[in-house]
Amino acid sequence: MKKAVLYARYSSYNQTEQSIEGQTHVCEKYAHENGIEIVGNYIDRAISGTSDKRPEFQKMISDSKNGKFDIVLVYKLDRFARNRFDSALYKKKLRENGVRVLSATENITDTPEGIIMEGLLEAMDEYYSAELSRKCKRGLEESFKKGRFLGMVAPFGYKVVDHKLAVDEQTAPIAAEIFERYAEGERYTDIVSDLNRRGIPNAVGNKWIRTNLSKMLPNRIYIGEYTRSTIDEVMPCPAIIPKEIFDKAQESRKARAHLKRERRTDFTYYLTGKIICGNCGGRMAGQSASGGKYHYYTCAYGGCRKESYNASALHEAVKNALKTYLTSDKIEELSLAAYEQYTCENQFPSDGDIVKSQLEKVERQIKNGINAILNGAEIDSLKATLSELENRKRELEKRLDEVESQPPKLTYDHFQWAMERIVERVSDGDFKQLVDTLINSVVIKNKTAVIFINLTNENRKPELEKISLKVAASSVDTRQ
Repeated sequence: MKKAVLYARYSSYNQTEQSIEGQTHVCEKYAHENGIEIVGNYIDRAISGTSDKRPEFQKMISDSKNGKFDIVLVYKLDRFARNRFDSALYKKKLRENGVRVLSATENITDTPEGIIMEGLLEAMDEYYSAELSRKCKRGLEESFKKGRFLGMVAPFGYKVVDHKLAVDEQTAPIAAEIFERYAEGERYTDIVSDLNRRGIPNAVGNKWIRTNLSKMLPNRIYIGEYTRSTIDEVMPCPAIIPKEIFDKAQESRKARAHLKRERRTDFTYYLTGKIICGNCGGRMAGQSASGGKYHYYTCAYGGCRKESYNASALHEAVKNALKTYLTSDKIEELSLAAYEQYTCENQFPSDGDIVKSQLEKVERQIKNGINAILNGAEIDSLKATLSELENRKRELEKRLDEVESQPPKLTYDHFQWAMERIVERVSDGDFKQLVDTLINSVVIKNKTAVIFINLTNENRKPELEKISLKVAASSVDTRQ
């Protein structure tokens, strides 16, 4: 029996705890009818779905690594995320951990077209920052110039107070300690182990990992320089680390990066998780030989005869096959499939529309109250109500300003741009995004490979499109 966790959320506008009860009831009924066991709940209260700064949501994403559940069950997909970029990103993270998102009220599955859509949405992040969202960028710039923190989670050592960064008195000394220890020569591994032994959580409340330090140590925010990649300005913020300690840590990073470059092979097995042995049906894994001089894909199952393939030659063969496949007509077809899936999954109203509707309602109520006073109603009896409505109006106006800086609704042209951009990058050696977006699997046997493409026709037949290619003899390693 599949195991699921239930994720429910309500925003801070016109929703209450009863909203959670209603979502839970529907999800439990769906689980019962479909033979799914609910093993846990993650509930975020009074938090908007346009942001991923949701404690229970982040805990659920982290817990998905533990293998204790296969499904995240939601009442509607907008409970999971209203921001399509966040939705694509976190569904991909869950999928990498063997977990899928199901809606109890919407018949939307992880179709091949859906995978293409999510890949293109991720690729569109660059377009969103540069061309697509001029209006959005202007809004972000204005917020940035007012000193507002635009990130998802405050860096370790900081907290967000009234939308601005402030020093967290509890964690700032630990942040300073981390910089000092690293600057004095301690390794990531030792610092991480010590922090976890002391029970100190990282910025999102989880255990520390090496990646946390690799992102933290070069961040100039710790010396009072707050920047954004899409805004060519530096804004001041509270500093935690003296500049001489920060600079010393950067010198240490450079020295260690040089040592790492000398030790590693810098080889990426792009087809990991996609390539399947045609002899036994098992996954093939990347491996190296001669101290990292040679790289292969070989079947990981002991009972198989373990035919191996030169990884570089196989990558080149797959690239060439995709280049032939990706004609201008095919790019249009893929873009259209992704766009249609996007519109299918994006039928709920935007947060901007919801807030505008609520604002109009409040303004009507204020107008009605004023008219009542003008028509002779007692001022004292309406004074408190009008005061509450004015406060509510200010809250909604502030909220509207925030949501209007969210990514705009996408069109077919945006999807086509993203698809063309991914294809262009193959020539620059950026192969992974195309593999993740387009390739469902690669089945290889006896020097012949079949690439299964994430695209089906309107009748879902054939199940997946296929590209066949011969693998050159030099690609095959005959070691037994």
